[in-house]
Amino acid sequence: MHISNLIRRLAQPKLEQRQLLRQRYAFFCGRRHRFFGRSDVTLEELQGENFVSFVSDQIGGNLSPLAVFRDQQGFTGRIVASSSSFEEIHRLVCAGYGIGCLPEHLLSKDIDDGLLWRLPPVEGIVDVDIFLLWNREQKMTIAENVFLESFQHKLATAEGD
Repeated sequence: MHISNLIRRLAQPKLEQRQLLRQRYAFFCGRRHRFFGRSDVTLEELQGENFVSFVSDQIGGNLSPLAVFRDQQGFTGRIVASSSSFEEIHRLVCAGYGIGCLPEHLLSKDIDDGLLWRLPPVEGIVDVDIFLLWNREQKMTIAENVFLESFQHKLATAEGD
């Protein structure tokens, strides 16, 4: 199930939502990992590798499609570290603790600098939609109203580009 479908299915009547962006997650390893620099690595070779993972990368979590993918593909490696922090997961993958599934759009500089190596599958693992949510019935301060209106205006003008 696509994560945006899950959010729509669980939508609450008082909550308003606006999609901010879509993140494509893919497997990466750091330069100390044995797969670094290898373009011939297969998905089957990744199946036994240790993982560094987000806390929400479990069934029922926001990133559960990552856990579903690993289960469907027969991955048997241990989750050796987990965190809710992108920076921490990124640091652990770069340090070689294991492979990790990270959002591609945040990593182009690290790939160019030789800190991370993109692993199969070529198409990535999953797309995750990120939403701005707010309670439409909540009385907001002037600052909150200005922020929300400005943010939505910026999103609307960005969509037109």
